[in-house]
Amino acid sequence: MSDELIVSGGGSYSIATDEMLSSASELQRAADMTRDIAGSIRMVDDRLTVQQMESWGVPAGAVLVEDDLNCAFGELQVLANRAEELSGIVRFAAHTYGWVENLSEAALRKLSADAAALLGFLFPLWSTALLRASPIIPLLAGIGVGFHVLGGRDRPLLTPEQLSTALNELISDPTFVLALRHGVMSADEFAAGAAGIPPDLVSALSAAGLIGLGTSAGLVQGAGGLGGVLKETPVTQVSKTTPVPVSAPQGSRDRVDRIPQPTQENPEQIRIERYELPGGEEHFEVYVAGTQDFALSGTAEPWDFTSNISNAVGRNAASVAAVEAAMRDAGITEGSSVGLNGYSQGAAVAARIAASGEYNVSGLFTIGGPIGQIPVPPDVETIVVEHTDDVVPATGGLQDNANALVVQREAFGGRSLPEGQVVPAHQHSEYAETARLMDESGSEEIQNATRRLSDPTNGATSATVTEYSYARVQP
Repeated sequence: MSDELIVSGGGSYSIATDEMLSSASELQRAADMTRDIAGSIRMVDDRLTVQQMESWGVPAGAVLVEDDLNCAFGELQVLANRAEELSGIVRFAAHTYGWVENLSEAALRKLSADAAALLGFLFPLWSTALLRASPIIPLLAGIGVGFHVLGGRDRPLLTPEQLSTALNELISDPTFVLALRHGVMSADEFAAGAAGIPPDLVSALSAAGLIGLGTSAGLVQGAGGLGGVLKETPVTQVSKTTPVPVSAPQGSRDRVDRIPQPTQENPEQIRIERYELPGGEEHFEVYVAGTQDFALSGTAEPWDFTSNISNAVGRNAASVAAVEAAMRDAGITEGSSVGLNGYSQGAAVAARIAASGEYNVSGLFTIGGPIGQIPVPPDVETIVVEHTDDVVPATGGLQDNANALVVQREAFGGRSLPEGQVVPAHQHSEYAETARLMDESGSEEIQNATRRLSDPTNGATSATVTEYSYARVQP
């Protein structure tokens, strides 16, 4: 298992491991401590003069301590300067690497988009398959072709078990996941080109932000609607638990553990904590579950594939409607201080609510969510946790929230994938482990952002938690 965390964003181009950032912080602390010691020595040196020592009858040889103090002060200053320089070099390296990475990503994004627009323009009939299938179907078709190749002409095709294992290995490959991110970002340009729009005009529309991931997702949703699927419905509250006392979350692992994992016995998809603060003010923490059903229609579950598509399009998903209804029931208004937390689809729901600007959102914490193209306001303290071998965040495209602190880890780096578990890097338990590593990290970036997320609950005089379950209202 890989314990290495990659930290980026947070308002800068810096990209580095948490170990590098921890080392930079330790070097800076060492420099500060060394200067404090040097300052103490200087203070003693200033107060302990040769004349004073001679007036006290100190032996002449002891007067040499004056020179020793001066020497110690100079050496400590040199050490402090070197430690500070090394700290700066580490951070400069992280910033430079991040800047180059960002530049390369922008160039690759532009190249992919232009190529997709040209491909769609030259082969417009391909758009039929794009509009009639979900984004995953063409992907699986291509993977199927790959497995035929893997089987070889002179060998039997892979068995279903081997096929499943090979598929899992492919979609858990960080290189494939990164390629998928760029592929998702180019889907709208391909669709626009296939619609007959000249590639140059498509490029201009893309640069102006007039087409994007939401555009292609909207086309998929519209095509699905013509076929009687991917249609949104109203929601209704099914159950609500009695409020019980709760304590404030202690770190990232605690936040992950509080995100609901619905079961038949406990079907609640939403958890809302209400904190009473001194002076009569209140703060709320909302936790949102991930996808529960991958059906395209006919299900009572709001956390289904239809809501996944709707979240990619905008804010009309049933899961978003359910969370907002629960928030109203809990007493959350547009002026209430609220923190949002979510896993997978729940992360997209939380990001959509934060992006709406209709609530006083103090912080956003997401794990394994496709939120790269959901524009979270820059003044919202945001921590995004992703696994580089998890395809789910990749379906949200590249991460464009520059002010979000992004923490990444390859969940299965250096260990075998478990048998019989689809998309293992997306498992809630794997993100809980990443959150534990974050809590133990020495990175000031991670620790400071985590602390800021918890600031609104500091000093709470009491707190309670209520959980909600919602269902779709079928026609």
